[in-house]
Amino acid sequence: METLIINIPEKKSELVKQLLKELGVTFKRENSDNSNPVPNSITLKTINDAHNGIGIGEPITDIKTYIDLL
Repeated sequence: METLIINIPEKKSELVKQLLKELGVTFKRENSDNSNPVPNSITLKTINDAHNGIGIGEPITDIKTYIDLL
């Protein structure tokens, strides 16, 4: 599979999208409004470790204290 980034004028976007769909191309928006993104397994482990105090010395109780530790 290959990823291409194509910049096109707004006026032509629907025409290009229709053509690409006819060719079997799928679309993925990078900046979608996904309000609840699913983190990958490494991010989840890091978050859980931080909540349990692994790697930072103590469990996170509030975000301000955590940021001050960084």
